[in-house]
Amino acid sequence: MNVSASRSTTPLPESEQDRLGSIALDQWRGLALVLVLLSHGFFFTDRVNGIGRVGVNLFFFISGILVFRSLSHTRAKTDLERSKSFWWRRLRRLYPAMITYTLAMLPFAWLLQHRPNLPPSSDFISYLKAVPVAFVYGVNYFETPMSIGHMWSLACEMQFYMLAPIIYLLGGKTDRRRHLVFGFLLVVLLGLGLAQPFIGKWKYHFEFAVWPMMLGFCCEYKRHWFQRIPKLFVTLILWFSVAVCAASLLIMLFGMEMKPLVVATGALLLAPCLMAYLFGRPMPKMIGLVMKWMGERTYSIYLWQQPFTICDFLPN
Repeated sequence: MNVSASRSTTPLPESEQDRLGSIALDQWRGLALVLVLLSHGFFFTDRVNGIGRVGVNLFFFISGILVFRSLSHTRAKTDLERSKSFWWRRLRRLYPAMITYTLAMLPFAWLLQHRPNLPPSSDFISYLKAVPVAFVYGVNYFETPMSIGHMWSLACEMQFYMLAPIIYLLGGKTDRRRHLVFGFLLVVLLGLGLAQPFIGKWKYHFEFAVWPMMLGFCCEYKRHWFQRIPKLFVTLILWFSVAVCAASLLIMLFGMEMKPLVVATGALLLAPCLMAYLFGRPMPKMIGLVMKWMGERTYSIYLWQQPFTICDFLPN
């Protein structure tokens, strides 16, 4: 595990605990991907409702942690330099892969548009109309073909990336002001996230979906609070996560009516993810190596899996 850790996508701090915590984040990001792949791969069975959103929420939470860590550890001398550096790094990492996928799918959208039983808006003209929306990361606010629709989560993430340096700047330098600004935003976004199931629409909109990123952002800011938790409780929380995950996988088998409960129960996975990161508790042995490998490639795998799953271009 130590050899493969050198290729981690997460920056490795000096201390061993933080180094292991960075590995743990990669692993939990891999677990988030597995949950999404399960959701998409078995989408048409109607027995995996909610588990994909659990995976996305977990991935958003990890992204929020890394966003605050990146902004707070930068060596930029001014707020403007910090913001520009952060935006450029994110665009450089994410934008080329997104453009490549979107353009590479053009010939397949044309060749396969007449396959029987395709989802709505699977014709080539609809795909062409959706391409500009994808290029500006606006998929989460428009109805698009399935082959692009999964980019809603990438759009939410990029929208948060664009706002994060501004949020960081508004928080100022004092704890009191940061508590006020960060806390206010967290409460508002959490409230909108809790309200969305009762509204019944707009579930992919930034304001309703991005609460885990703001939560991760705040948890990294107040990491010293959580590091006071006794190690015995950390172990209990990690084992509890296994039970939570098993319960989510079980109750989702009972149909769509279980989806709200699956998502709510799955949100508890954020706690052991945070504990594994802060206390340097990576997953052991082969499962840890597999989850880390997937976590390092989450973005690429997530982008390219859609044609093989719910966009129905291939027999499922």
